[in-house]
Amino acid sequence: MDEKLLDLLDMALAERFQLAYSAMRESDPRSEELAQELLELSASIQNSAEITQHTKDRIDNYLTENSDMEVKFQKHLYIQGAKDCVAVLRELGVIK
Repeated sequence: MDEKLLDLLDMALAERFQLAYSAMRESDPRSEELAQELLELSASIQNSAEITQHTKDRIDNYLTENSDMEVKFQKHLYIQGAKDCVAVLRELGVIK
């Protein structure tokens, strides 16, 4: 695929994910609570005197890599969902 087209797709997906994430946090109080808990846990790890800086760096690296993988997975699911939707609509004869 063209590089510009891929960049546009990435931008569009990022916007859709952000909108969906915001809507989820607004509509589900538990999601907002979990997001706040994650922020508090992150701060407690970063401010902990019991954890060495090396361990903090490893935790941060793990979380960054895990987050990157999660973003790739979300993109894959979103695109696969669109493909599945088109396939179902074709099967139903709604589109050709």
